[in-house]
Amino acid sequence: MIGMLRQLLGQASAPEADKQDLHLAAAALLYEVARADGQIDDDELDTLLDRLEQRWQLPRSQVKEKLHQAETAAEDATDYFQFTRSLRAHWSAEQRLELIVDMWAVAHADGETHPHEEYVIRKVADLLYVAHSDFIRARHLIRGH
Repeated sequence: MIGMLRQLLGQASAPEADKQDLHLAAAALLYEVARADGQIDDDELDTLLDRLEQRWQLPRSQVKEKLHQAETAAEDATDYFQFTRSLRAHWSAEQRLELIVDMWAVAHADGETHPHEEYVIRKVADLLYVAHSDFIRARHLIRGH
């Protein structure tokens, strides 16, 4: 009975739609880091795509499509809260920390981290309720490579 109601209301595919929305939110936040210093370096873009491809186990073509959607969403956004709210609600603390690690990887892909990139990561970490100590550990993890 509940299954029929969900189908009638168009909610049968809601978990998949939610997953897609979460992927879009994460990709948008990674894109925000890449563009934070005013330019998107090829190394940053490659790192961003690699991280998304590895995390989601998707073909590169789908990851590029998702990134294109994320770019549009990020450029239309007025704040980070619209992306972090759903991630905070649906992702575990570990998943949220993995996103912060990925953000540091994108920021440091060109060999240096711009203060604007660090600001974005710090702001997102706060909005995702990632502890400051984990934020610092994630930065050191990436810079150590």
